[in-house]
Amino acid sequence: MKIDLDKILSNFYEEAQGVKIPRDIDQLRIKYLGRRNGFLVRVTQEIPKLPVSKRRGIGSKVTEVRSAIERVLADKTKTESEKIRPDVDVTTPGKKTDVGSLHPLTLVIEEVKAIFHYLGFSWVDGPEVDSDLYNFQKLNMPPDHPARDVQQTYYINTDTLLRTHTSNMQVRYLETHQPPVRVLFPGRAYRRDMPDATHLPSFYQLEGLLVDATTSMTDLLGSLDYFAKKFFGEKSKIRIYGHNFPYTEPSIEVEVFHPEKGWIEILGAGMVHPNVLKNGKIDQDKFRGWAFGMGLDRLAMIKYGIHDIRVLYKNDLRFLTQF
Repeated sequence: MKIDLDKILSNFYEEAQGVKIPRDIDQLRIKYLGRRNGFLVRVTQEIPKLPVSKRRGIGSKVTEVRSAIERVLADKTKTESEKIRPDVDVTTPGKKTDVGSLHPLTLVIEEVKAIFHYLGFSWVDGPEVDSDLYNFQKLNMPPDHPARDVQQTYYINTDTLLRTHTSNMQVRYLETHQPPVRVLFPGRAYRRDMPDATHLPSFYQLEGLLVDATTSMTDLLGSLDYFAKKFFGEKSKIRIYGHNFPYTEPSIEVEVFHPEKGWIEILGAGMVHPNVLKNGKIDQDKFRGWAFGMGLDRLAMIKYGIHDIRVLYKNDLRFLTQF
């Protein structure tokens, strides 16, 4: 191949004059600058074959020619991209692209987890289908305990059921983890409730469990007050009154003040019953703990002003796109 860079550049200028559309510009680029068979690549491959006396300055000349070609191609590309098609109205509003977002229940779960993570809590999943042993008996509710009647349980057989609360994870977790323990158990629970504006047979709960050697009821109250202020706002007010749960002693329920609806119950809690600690293979003379359980659906309804729990599960895009 005879190396004549001036001729190559001259030929390029002639061809470039008649090139206007992007496809032809790209073909011209490949013809002269292509990495496999472009003119300049072929010239570069021929340089080592030349006598030493003829190589001097040819590398710089190749660089100059390449730069000149690239400038012309860049100018043509820019010119073509700046042209406006006559059939396109650039003032027409663009089309909105629909994108997904997190479900309000997911938002609530993640927010609650983040708040308690600041207090040192981790979180784990648990089985939704569980045994009567872990859902009731190990939580201080033997087969004849009256508290079972309130649960309205879905039994699969005499020993297996759909869990009625996320408390089923308390003893399961303690059996394999020694104190100190700070953990959340979020998930779905099931009860034989008739669907209405505030009840469904399937709903979300979140259980919290803390066990160590020094904790007290005041720690529990302070943690729940901190949660309420972070979740509902720094000016939120809670009130606490005594209650009864088989797996905590003493037990409490917590209400938060709603500006329109007044006081609304948001969770139950209490000091973990010694029998539950014993069933979890924890020395109840050395360790103590507290637990709480909250309905995540109810939290979502209060936080976002939702008046019917059923809309959370209808997959109505008019509702979901608000989040």
